[in-house]
Amino acid sequence: MSWQRKSLRRRLLLWLLGALAVISALMLFEVRSSATKAANEAYDRVLLGSALAIAERVVVVGDTLEVDVPYVALEMLTSAAQDRVFYQVIGPEKQFITGYNDLPVVSEEEIPINGAPLFFDANYRGDAIRVGAISRHLSGGRISTRFTVMVAETVGGRSRLIREMMTAAIVRQLVLIFVAGIVMWIGIGWGLKPLLRLEAALNRRTPSDLRPIEHEVPREVRHLIDAINDLMHRLEASFGAMQRFTSNAAHQLRTPLAAIQTQAELAIDETNPEETRKRLEHLSRSTKQTSRLINQLLSLARANQAGTTQIGESFQSPKIDLKRVCEQVTREFVPLAVDKDIDLGFESLNGPFSINGNRELIEEALKNLIDNALNYCPKGATVTVRLRNMQGKILLEVEDNGPGIVQSERSKIFERFYRSETRDDEGCGLGLPIVREIMECHGGAVEYRSGPNDSGSCFVLSFFDN
Repeated sequence: MSWQRKSLRRRLLLWLLGALAVISALMLFEVRSSATKAANEAYDRVLLGSALAIAERVVVVGDTLEVDVPYVALEMLTSAAQDRVFYQVIGPEKQFITGYNDLPVVSEEEIPINGAPLFFDANYRGDAIRVGAISRHLSGGRISTRFTVMVAETVGGRSRLIREMMTAAIVRQLVLIFVAGIVMWIGIGWGLKPLLRLEAALNRRTPSDLRPIEHEVPREVRHLIDAINDLMHRLEASFGAMQRFTSNAAHQLRTPLAAIQTQAELAIDETNPEETRKRLEHLSRSTKQTSRLINQLLSLARANQAGTTQIGESFQSPKIDLKRVCEQVTREFVPLAVDKDIDLGFESLNGPFSINGNRELIEEALKNLIDNALNYCPKGATVTVRLRNMQGKILLEVEDNGPGIVQSERSKIFERFYRSETRDDEGCGLGLPIVREIMECHGGAVEYRSGPNDSGSCFVLSFFDN
């Protein structure tokens, strides 16, 4: 199991306990330093006491120094660890007076002459020892000199004290980490309860229930809920478009398919070759109309799908050159225009014409407008595709000098499946609604304008110049 798929509670607990363990380790280092300092201070006071007791028994006898080492001076160094004790008294010029003559030597310059003690660590006969040394001045008889007293002991007692202090500290830290782990496990579980309630609420929903989530959740996951709500909104729009497409397809395909079936059955039963030919011609026209209808329905579905998301999210692709698109589409319709004896041309003014958008959808919109113009204009008419930049908008116009659209039908031409009652054509009433859907998903608009005396038509597609 990858780290990303592990339990959120477990991940939080591991992070918190890991940080707590690191802090505890740092604290234990500090505890060890403090324990070592405390143990040394306690044992060093005993060493100093022994050294002072021995120094008090140093006397001048003639021209020499003598010392009667008191038993109590060494007795006070005995401990439960059975540490061994060593001492040494040195006169002027490192003259050995009594004690252990092979103890580590310390120079007189290192020992403060103001009576302050000197403590240091050393090795003696294979054991680690702690040494305390003091220097005193003594006058009597015919001499006046300084002497040094050193008292040492092995470090078993103080090491044992440090271990006991460290053990107690480690136990306390482990207990703290254990208790903190239990508290954090319970606390994190309590903090995650709103998410569990949210999960239960979502599990109770039906697949068709895409309402926004309105449960109270922690602030840290509020943005996640907003993103889910936005996704549900887009899914609802997408499902709605799919349902509309399914309904429209079923409604519109039922009639032409029934007509095709009827014509095919009549052609099969017909014995007159001329009548059979007429049936087959009618069947061919119905098939072409059905094919056009299917293509239009698919284009409408694509436009609806593109419109279910925000424009800023849909079109992050590089900008497209609208002029090049218009030239290409217009060029494709030139052969059809020549066959219909219609003058089809393209002109552009005041560029540039770069926009963010879906090239295929824009081509589909322009094809619908040019196709409508060529279908409804008589021979000898003129159809012009025009591109211009005006007041921060790019205008794509398809203008003709044909019969135009009567006033009573202009408010209905962008409705789905609306077909003019004054024209005998094989359209399916989806061309202009497709154009409107495509422009809406691009954040633009489509507008119909009539020519002088209500003759001719001009469809204007408005794009924001970006």
